[in-house]
Amino acid sequence: MINQDRLVNTFLELVRIDSPSGQEAAIGRHLAGRLQALGLETEFDEIGNLVGRTNSVGDDWLLLSAHMDTVGTDIGIEPVIRDGVIYSAGDTILGGDDKSGVAAILEVLQTLREHDLAHPPLEVVISVGEELGL
Repeated sequence: MINQDRLVNTFLELVRIDSPSGQEAAIGRHLAGRLQALGLETEFDEIGNLVGRTNSVGDDWLLLSAHMDTVGTDIGIEPVIRDGVIYSAGDTILGGDDKSGVAAILEVLQTLREHDLAHPPLEVVISVGEELGL
Protein backbone atom coordinates (compact mmCIF):
# COMPACT_ATOMS: atom_id res chain seq x y z
CA MET A 1 0.00 0.00 0.00
CA ILE A 2 2.90 2.38 0.69
CA ASN A 3 3.92 4.10 -2.54
CA GLN A 4 7.71 3.66 -2.56
CA ASP A 5 8.30 6.06 -5.48
CA ARG A 6 6.25 8.80 -3.86
CA LEU A 7 8.02 8.22 -0.54
CA VAL A 8 11.45 8.60 -2.16
CA ASN A 9 10.35 11.68 -4.10
CA THR A 10 8.98 13.27 -0.93
CA PHE A 11 12.27 12.59 0.85
CA LEU A 12 14.25 14.11 -2.04
CA GLU A 13 11.98 17.17 -1.99
CA LEU A 14 12.46 17.62 1.76
CA VAL A 15 16.25 17.31 1.82
CA ARG A 16 16.47 20.07 -0.80
CA ILE A 17 14.85 22.50 1.65
CA ASP A 18 17.58 23.97 3.83
CA SER A 19 16.71 23.63 7.52
CA PRO A 20 19.69 23.83 9.86
CA SER A 21 18.73 24.14 13.52
CA GLY A 22 17.38 27.62 14.16
CA GLN A 23 16.50 28.13 10.49
CA GLU A 24 13.44 25.89 10.12
CA ALA A 25 10.86 28.51 9.03
CA ALA A 26 10.85 27.62 5.32
CA ILE A 27 10.49 23.89 5.82
CA GLY A 28 7.93 24.49 8.56
CA ARG A 29 5.73 26.47 6.17
CA HIS A 30 6.19 23.81 3.49
CA LEU A 31 5.22 21.01 5.87
CA ALA A 32 2.22 22.93 7.20
CA GLY A 33 0.97 23.19 3.62
CA ARG A 34 1.52 19.48 3.04
CA LEU A 35 -0.37 18.56 6.22
CA GLN A 36 -3.22 20.93 5.38
CA ALA A 37 -3.47 19.40 1.90
CA LEU A 38 -3.90 16.03 3.63
CA GLY A 39 -6.80 17.38 5.69
CA LEU A 40 -5.05 18.15 8.97
CA GLU A 41 -5.59 21.30 10.98
CA THR A 42 -2.20 22.85 11.73
CA GLU A 43 -0.64 25.35 14.06
CA PHE A 44 2.82 26.36 15.18
CA ASP A 45 3.50 26.53 18.90
CA GLU A 46 5.41 29.37 20.52
CA ILE A 47 8.85 28.00 19.57
CA GLY A 48 8.00 26.89 16.04
CA ASN A 49 7.06 23.23 16.43
CA LEU A 50 4.44 22.25 13.86
CA VAL A 51 1.39 20.47 15.24
CA GLY A 52 -1.22 18.89 12.98
CA ARG A 53 -4.40 17.11 13.98
CA THR A 54 -6.92 15.07 12.08
CA ASN A 55 -10.56 15.98 12.39
CA SER A 56 -11.26 12.54 13.87
CA VAL A 57 -13.41 11.68 16.85
CA GLY A 58 -12.20 9.40 19.58
CA ASP A 59 -10.30 9.21 22.83
CA ASP A 60 -7.31 7.10 21.81
CA TRP A 61 -5.09 9.49 19.86
CA LEU A 62 -1.99 8.28 18.05
CA LEU A 63 1.04 10.57 17.92
CA LEU A 64 3.40 10.64 14.93
CA SER A 65 6.54 12.67 15.59
CA ALA A 66 9.78 13.64 13.85
CA HIS A 67 11.99 16.72 13.68
CA MET A 68 12.49 19.12 10.78
CA ASP A 69 15.95 20.51 11.53
CA THR A 70 19.22 19.10 10.30
CA VAL A 71 22.61 18.96 11.97
CA GLY A 72 25.26 21.51 11.00
CA THR A 73 24.93 24.54 8.79
CA ASP A 74 25.01 22.92 5.36
CA ILE A 75 23.06 24.83 2.73
CA GLY A 76 22.27 23.68 -0.79
CA ILE A 77 21.96 19.95 -0.23
CA GLU A 78 21.59 18.15 -3.54
CA PRO A 79 20.60 14.49 -3.27
CA VAL A 80 21.47 11.90 -5.91
CA ILE A 81 20.45 8.28 -6.30
CA ARG A 82 23.24 5.89 -7.23
CA ASP A 83 22.66 2.14 -7.40
CA GLY A 84 19.41 2.52 -5.47
CA VAL A 85 21.03 4.43 -2.59
CA ILE A 86 20.47 8.13 -1.87
CA TYR A 87 23.61 10.22 -1.30
CA SER A 88 24.53 13.87 -1.09
CA ALA A 89 26.03 15.00 -4.41
CA GLY A 90 28.49 17.36 -2.77
CA ASP A 91 30.32 17.76 0.48
CA THR A 92 27.19 18.50 2.51
CA ILE A 93 25.25 16.24 4.81
CA LEU A 94 22.29 14.45 3.24
CA GLY A 95 19.76 15.54 5.87
CA GLY A 96 18.21 12.11 6.28
CA ASP A 97 18.00 12.68 10.05
CA ASP A 98 15.14 13.27 10.34
CA LYS A 99 13.66 14.14 6.97
CA SER A 100 13.32 10.41 6.35
CA GLY A 101 11.00 10.30 9.36
CA VAL A 102 9.04 13.31 8.11
CA ALA A 103 8.71 11.71 4.66
CA ALA A 104 7.47 8.48 6.26
CA ILE A 105 4.82 10.38 8.25
CA LEU A 106 3.62 12.18 5.11
CA GLU A 107 3.43 8.88 3.22
CA VAL A 108 1.42 7.22 6.01
CA LEU A 109 -1.03 10.13 6.04
CA GLN A 110 -1.35 10.07 2.24
CA THR A 111 -1.89 6.30 2.22
CA LEU A 112 -4.58 6.50 4.93
CA ARG A 113 -6.37 9.19 2.94
CA GLU A 114 -6.00 7.55 -0.50
CA HIS A 115 -7.34 4.21 0.66
CA ASP A 116 -9.88 5.66 3.11
CA LEU A 117 -8.44 3.50 5.87
CA ALA A 118 -9.90 3.56 9.35
CA HIS A 119 -7.54 5.03 11.95
CA PRO A 120 -7.64 6.63 15.37
CA PRO A 121 -7.44 10.39 15.72
CA LEU A 122 -3.91 11.44 14.77
CA GLU A 123 -1.67 14.18 16.08
CA VAL A 124 1.50 14.97 14.16
CA VAL A 125 4.29 16.91 15.85
CA ILE A 126 7.24 17.96 13.73
CA SER A 127 9.65 19.70 16.05
CA VAL A 128 12.41 22.26 15.67
CA GLY A 129 15.79 22.35 17.37
CA GLU A 130 16.23 18.62 17.97
CA GLU A 131 19.83 18.71 16.75
CA LEU A 132 20.56 21.33 19.43
CA GLY A 133 19.17 19.07 22.14
CA LEU A 134 15.66 20.53 22.21
